[in-house]
Amino acid sequence: MANVDFRFGLKPIGHLLGLNWNSAVRKCYIPAADTSIGVFVGDTVELAGSADATGAYPTVTRCTLAATNPIAGVVVGVEPDPAVGLNITYRQNSTSRYVWCLFDPFVIYEVQACSAAVITKDSVGLNAILVATHTGNVITGLSGLELDSGIGTAPAANATYQLLILGASDDPKNDITAVNARWHVMISLQRFNSVWQVDTGGAAAQAGLKGV
Repeated sequence: MANVDFRFGLKPIGHLLGLNWNSAVRKCYIPAADTSIGVFVGDTVELAGSADATGAYPTVTRCTLAATNPIAGVVVGVEPDPAVGLNITYRQNSTSRYVWCLFDPFVIYEVQACSAAVITKDSVGLNAILVATHTGNVITGLSGLELDSGIGTAPAANATYQLLILGASDDPKNDITAVNARWHVMISLQRFNSVWQVDTGGAAAQAGLKGV
């Protein structure tokens, strides 16, 4: 059975410790000076090292999707801005916008695998990265990120990759024998994971990331 090819980035669906992830959402800021591509719900972001004019809301920028690059969190909402239009549900390129980000390192996410290859059940427990073959959807405001099944980097036992695969979605319509299946993952290279606070990017940090 073919899976529906509907990309949405990382969607929070649970918590490793059984907690409510909603309380971990934090308001952040993307300045107009950030000329990266648009930011959508489901996109991964990293701290940009500054804050808005009030100093209360940290700046974030889209993550580099590659091994060794930590992820601070995932965009779960884009604050409405009448100045750009209430129908614009994503952050447009080179515009200032407040976004709501999920920074909790123990959140479990669902993500669609890309169409390059089929990810099998034997990939559970392996690490993976995200791929941005598609842009976000300007109508739905949802991310175009997918789990890389092999278009660039296939899942592997590599602690420098950004994600850890926990298992497939148990939705009866989710066919793991076909491409574009949906998988549950955690962010293993998580900015707020204690090992990254001590050593951001060194071998000591990377060594303990697989098998959160």
